[in-house]
Amino acid sequence: MLGQFENVGAFIRNCSAKTLRYDQACLELITDEPITFWSQYEECENCMLLETAKLSKTGNIILETISPLHYAIKSGNGEICNGTYKFEEYGQYSINVTKVVKDECLPRMTAEPDAAYLPILTAVVVLLSMATLWYIVKGIGKRVVAGRLYARYFAREDNELGSETRVLTTEGSVPRAPPRSRLRSLDIFRGFSIALMIFVNSGGGGYRVFAHSVWNGISVADVVFPWFAFTMGESLVLSLNARLRTSLPRMTALRQVIYRSLALSLIGICLGSVNVSWGDVRLPGVLQRLAAMYLIVGALECAFMRTSQNIVPGRSLVRDLAAGWQQWLATCLLVAVQVCITLTVAAPGCPRGYSGPGGLHRTALGDFSLQNCTAGIAGYIDRLILGPTHLYQRGTFRSVYHTVEPHDPEGLLGILSGVLVVQAGAHAMRIMLAYNHARARIMRWVFWSVVFGTAGGALCSFSKNGGVLPINKNLWSLSYCLVTAGMAFFVQATLYFLVDLKTKWGGRPLYYAGQNALLLYVGSELLKRHFPLYWQLAAPSHTQLLTAHAAAMLIWLAVGVALHRKRIFITL
Repeated sequence: MLGQFENVGAFIRNCSAKTLRYDQACLELITDEPITFWSQYEECENCMLLETAKLSKTGNIILETISPLHYAIKSGNGEICNGTYKFEEYGQYSINVTKVVKDECLPRMTAEPDAAYLPILTAVVVLLSMATLWYIVKGIGKRVVAGRLYARYFAREDNELGSETRVLTTEGSVPRAPPRSRLRSLDIFRGFSIALMIFVNSGGGGYRVFAHSVWNGISVADVVFPWFAFTMGESLVLSLNARLRTSLPRMTALRQVIYRSLALSLIGICLGSVNVSWGDVRLPGVLQRLAAMYLIVGALECAFMRTSQNIVPGRSLVRDLAAGWQQWLATCLLVAVQVCITLTVAAPGCPRGYSGPGGLHRTALGDFSLQNCTAGIAGYIDRLILGPTHLYQRGTFRSVYHTVEPHDPEGLLGILSGVLVVQAGAHAMRIMLAYNHARARIMRWVFWSVVFGTAGGALCSFSKNGGVLPINKNLWSLSYCLVTAGMAFFVQATLYFLVDLKTKWGGRPLYYAGQNALLLYVGSELLKRHFPLYWQLAAPSHTQLLTAHAAAMLIWLAVGVALHRKRIFITL
């Protein structure tokens, strides 16, 4: 019994002769009569309690620690007690059912849990120490030991702030405009996004904060994709502006946009078809979503981008809006269509405006007939057009809400709202092109960061599950797109200030990764289940998982450095 473990600390990791794994705790129920334990995680919004275990005598049960747990203990005479408690990883707890007072049964800790997030702090300290040591050694070597070697390998990128990055592309013969000051911070932003994406896709150390939200809400993993889409919008405008200013026909530019979109979609579908039959190939995906949004925003830019505008310093406060109001008008129309469909069109057998996970989820009226309503009309459209077998078949929400219908977070309807994020990135670059003063650029990026963030927060009532449009990555809700775009504006402003303006940080190795982001992503997806990028661990802990997943990310960053030194830049 767990009573014998009193005050022994966090080294006891067994529960009824079973070894606890990470994100699990052990609960002992002391009873002298048959009882049933009913529970449900707080993460499962408005879900009823489910029978978890039956005990005829004192015994132990293993609980997950993903969120606070609602529970009730019942006997043959009805409910004995209930409560809500946040069990911690590897913790040992006990409830004496025979001594329940006032229908409340809070557990008593019999062995302390582990400090689950201590490995993250340790990893941050180690990485910062390694970075500091590297800059110290590099500084000494630059001045004393290896000045010539340093100049050979690093001088070129140090001076790239005022030149264009040369890439291996099929457009080498296209005339280019005179070199414009390149946003080094843009490559760093893109490199940071791809590095974080690789870490998250590897497993994120098994931490919930590095995993996608179950349904509503936002986590670190949820901001990676829209941030990458934001940088794609920036790159699109920067590239098109340079080519259209050289009198490249707009139809030619549009054909190039279409070619890139098709190529990106094909790569994404090929990634989704690895080791599966055609009947089970996932048609939506990250690259497919990027391709669709790139096509829409690229077509708008090819149609409306102004190449003869006066971009010398001036006093206009709305020059950035004047340069892109037509693109924004079209984007707002697409977003309005997505919102109207979401709120007014009901999926068959489902309430109008419902956009929940279905399964065990219930509305405020207590309706339990939502089993087949996963994602509302958005999910129904995907299942109708693409087919259930061609959608994403996993997702944490399926195990939490016990849903039976598949839902793909990169579905069709979310493309319309996702265009907003890419258009926000395009607008960030229009600000860069329209204003030559750093202060004007930073002030406008911060201003739009506040506007987007406030608007998104208002739509979700600054809460997880509230508001007209809750913040939801699975559906790419409008509030989610606004909040993540607002965050991206702020990150771009910060990086621009530190890297391009003050030159306080060179951004290595993220800068290198940003120059070959597509190659690193495709490679990481193809090889993420192979050694040394993947380690098979029998009973892993957060420390072991964090080490393995961080190592995979660092290996791909090293690949980015190697490609840069070989002057290999692969793009579409």
